[in-house]
Amino acid sequence: MKYEMKIEFNNNEILNEIIKKSYFDNGNNGKLIGKKYFLQIEKTDPSYILLKGLNNMTVRVLNNELIEGSLRAVIDESEDFANLYPCSIYCIIEDGKYSFY
Repeated sequence: MKYEMKIEFNNNEILNEIIKKSYFDNGNNGKLIGKKYFLQIEKTDPSYILLKGLNNMTVRVLNNELIEGSLRAVIDESEDFANLYPCSIYCIIEDGKYSFY
């Protein structure tokens, strides 16, 4: 896809937890485990308005403190939430930051 929406996700604790569970749980060494874990954007969050109506589209999640570049995620929209499922296949840790490819 030539153009993708980018959103800044500033909750470092939740983002770090989702990345660790999605890529490094049970000694998985950086390969995506599957659609078990996701970032949940509530309806009250300003980012929800941007994601509304974009079900099954991809978005790039940015966080300069944790991520070098961006994390690609698929949007799964419901009435009250927008769930962002990581879809980058691999993750490595370089200089204390996550890099995805």
